[in-house]
Amino acid sequence: MIRNIKLFLFTLVLAGTTSCKGFLDEYPDSAIPEEQAMETLDDCTTIVTGIYSAFKSGYLYSGSMTLLPDIQADMTYASDANMGLYTEFYRWQFKPTNSEVQGVYASLYSIISTCNFFLENVEKVQNSLTSEAEKEELERRMGDVYFARALSYAELIRFFCEAYDEDIADKEEMGVSLKLSYADDSPVKRSTLRESYAQVISDLEFAEKYIPSSRSVADSPYFSVGAVNALRARIYLYMGGTGNTPDAEEKKNLEKSVEYAGKVIDSNVYELCNGTTGSGSDYELIWSFDTGTEVIWKVAMSSTSLGSSLGQIFLNFVAPDYYNPDYVFAEEIRKLFYEGDCRSSLFVVDYTVGTGHEQPMVIKYFGNTDLDGGATKKFINMPKVFRLSEVYLVRAEANYKLGNEEDANADLTVLRKKRITAYGSSGASGDDLFKEIQNERAIELYMEGFRLSDLKRWKLPIERKKQIYTVDGPDNNELNIPYNSTKYCLTTWPIPKHELEATNGVVKGNASNDL
Repeated sequence: MIRNIKLFLFTLVLAGTTSCKGFLDEYPDSAIPEEQAMETLDDCTTIVTGIYSAFKSGYLYSGSMTLLPDIQADMTYASDANMGLYTEFYRWQFKPTNSEVQGVYASLYSIISTCNFFLENVEKVQNSLTSEAEKEELERRMGDVYFARALSYAELIRFFCEAYDEDIADKEEMGVSLKLSYADDSPVKRSTLRESYAQVISDLEFAEKYIPSSRSVADSPYFSVGAVNALRARIYLYMGGTGNTPDAEEKKNLEKSVEYAGKVIDSNVYELCNGTTGSGSDYELIWSFDTGTEVIWKVAMSSTSLGSSLGQIFLNFVAPDYYNPDYVFAEEIRKLFYEGDCRSSLFVVDYTVGTGHEQPMVIKYFGNTDLDGGATKKFINMPKVFRLSEVYLVRAEANYKLGNEEDANADLTVLRKKRITAYGSSGASGDDLFKEIQNERAIELYMEGFRLSDLKRWKLPIERKKQIYTVDGPDNNELNIPYNSTKYCLTTWPIPKHELEATNGVVKGNASNDL
């Protein structure tokens, strides 16, 4: 089992943001011996600050975990200027020894390890506190920790497990290794898929118990009840199965997805940003300043405490005056935009790149102006892990699968009216409605890391059509991987080879480990 966080090595730094001041503004300035790491409330705050900071890892939301699933799928194409960046994923040639696979896996388990350490040691801190204010403060930290562990396990399931289906839910070792103890470092075999999801749901129940209900959109750098319910809605949608005819148990899960999505939407805490008002719209500010009324949780950064760059591979500015992108916008995805869609100009622009020809350049992550100071453009944005728009799309899909087409169309309409000038209403039905929902997810969540897992749970092929000035070939711009092909198993990433060896075979690999 990965246990590569050691608290005596903690150098836990996460800057605050202008929208929310609090414990994330603190800068621990010394290493903490493990045996002394949880003695006071301040120690607890330091550890929780480190947990928040860990999500900035270039292997997680500010890098690999956001970019690679969409690169592996059909959202972007390797330009003819690409010199091998991420091409193992793009060409479906990555192995269990791949550093990105190892990095994602290890980073998530590192966060889980820190959460376990906190939860195993929190009682002695609780017993030392005397004031109600201190006890409430500690409970808030506990809520943060439970949510962080739930989110980490949820992402491990999404990347390293097959899509949920009742037929495989109770099969052994289809889930993840549920390591719930820091002190006991012995290997833990993989659970069933149902057990893995149950652990996420259990942690979310504790998170809701302790996270302050008062946290609002102004507190978007912090976990909130809104984030708890957004993750619940997402998880229960995934547990709704892979087909359009859910069985009784899957229907219950879809109904819960609708319920929890509704709690977020009806809370009146968050509001969809409007992109139809032209330059400087509220929706544009989400991408230029990482702020907006629909942001539920973002990974906080500051000019002195940055994550990795999400935009570099799409822009790759070469001084003094041109761009040379490694990856460009997929024209097949571009065709999905409705006329008057604000996202068509905020996400992509035609530009004559350094190779001398015009390319559809991805500009969604052009960078937060407040973070990108200095002579060299960094193209850094704060990842928005939960947004209200995704919650609407989750509810639309769950309602569609439950046969509630009117409700699904209503959610599509609400979202599109905020993105498309003069949009009327959605009135699709049957397979056409499902296709509209799928297309809207592709557009709204473009390059946010959802595409591969979406196609996997929809059992759809991974296809690319030949695109000019991109790398040619059947493994590149003419990729075609049907659902029933052997190679499709790579939609579930292999368990890192190091993990299999370190646990002496206790942890088993996936089918993708054997390719």
